[in-house]
Amino acid sequence: MNNTIDILNRILGVYNASLVAYAKYAEPWVAHGQEEAMALVNDAIEDQEQSVKVLGERILELGGIVQPGAFPLTYTSLHDVSLDYFLNLMIVTQQDDIDVIQQCVDSLEADTRDRAIAEEVLGNAQAHLETFQEIVAGEVADA
Repeated sequence: MNNTIDILNRILGVYNASLVAYAKYAEPWVAHGQEEAMALVNDAIEDQEQSVKVLGERILELGGIVQPGAFPLTYTSLHDVSLDYFLNLMIVTQQDDIDVIQQCVDSLEADTRDRAIAEEVLGNAQAHLETFQEIVAGEVADA
C-alpha cells in the first residue's frame, strides 16, 4: 500500500466492517445490570461511525472512491448472543483490527493530516479495546 487513498480506505474498511460496527445490527442480549456496559459498546459504535465519516470525507477530498468493505458472513451467527459472549469476541477482533490499523499508520508519511487522522482512529480503537477489557474484567460499575 503506497497510495494514501488506498491506505485510508483500508482503515475505513476495517473499521466499517468490524465486529464493533456489527454490534449495532446483532443486538446482543443484555442481562439485567449490564445496561452501562451496553451503553459503552454503543458509544464505541458511535465513535467508529464518526471515524468512518471522517475517513470517507478525506478520501473524497483526495479524489478517491470510498470502499466501505463488508461484514464477514460469520457475523450473521452472532445475532442475539449474550453481551458477555459478544464482548469476548470483540476483544479478539478489536486487537486484530488495531494491528491492521497500526500497519496502515506506519505506511503513511509522518507529519501529515492523513497520518494524524489515522493515528486518531488508532487511538480510538485502542481506547475501545481497553473499555471492552474493563467491562469483561468487571471493572465497569453497574448503572
